[in-house]
Amino acid sequence: MLSKLEESGYAEVKERHRELISQFPLINAVVSKLQKGLVYVDPVSNSSFISTKAGFSLLVYDESANGNGDLFGGLKDCLDLPNYVHIYSPSKSLVSYFEATSSHWKIRRRAQFRRYDTAPARDHEGLLPTGFQVTSIQEVGFDRLENAFELDFGGRYWNSREEFLKGAIGACILNEKSEPTAVCYSACVIEGVAEMDTLVLPDYRGRRFMRIVSEPFFNLTAARSLIPHWDTFVSNKASYVMAQKFNLQLVREYDLLSVVLR
Repeated sequence: MLSKLEESGYAEVKERHRELISQFPLINAVVSKLQKGLVYVDPVSNSSFISTKAGFSLLVYDESANGNGDLFGGLKDCLDLPNYVHIYSPSKSLVSYFEATSSHWKIRRRAQFRRYDTAPARDHEGLLPTGFQVTSIQEVGFDRLENAFELDFGGRYWNSREEFLKGAIGACILNEKSEPTAVCYSACVIEGVAEMDTLVLPDYRGRRFMRIVSEPFFNLTAARSLIPHWDTFVSNKASYVMAQKFNLQLVREYDLLSVVLR
């Protein structure tokens, strides 16, 4: 039976599953107590379910054990979990369980890239439209970022607006009216890795703004000796083109199971 684990027990879970957890920076940030989340454990089977506030999750358990159906079903009773979760790298038995018991689920293929090249990139300076500029997220300010992008910067991943402004790394494109149009920022920074998240406003898509705003982000991480971590859908062909452009290395591909629990 799954029960909520107090933060004092997170270190043991991290140590027990270190290799798998380290593959997913957002999960690592939760068990490292850098970002708020939830951890449920079954002490009998040594199973653990780790979730960010946004619902990105990881389930680790013994696939050969009996009663895993009860374990999977127990997730629905963990009422503090978001109702809609996205489970990294689910096992075949977990997928089969929700396929048989839920009508609200889907599985998609994801790819992880990392950039180890620390050479400064300058191409974005020549790609910006006249009157546009790139600046840091701190220079833009929290309220302007949130009003423009509505990404809940201080709550979706980071614990507060103060922690976001202090700990996040990011770049933003401003138009000729100094209005934010695209952002690339770190959803978390953990053990030398910065997981990146990007958004280009609809009116500015198709103008290479994702490429333009990502380049200064890579420069900012390199200046801090951090490794950018980019997690994207395999179906996003533009991501593979940009990965080649920026010399990103494919780390792994994996399945992502999205399911409505209740």
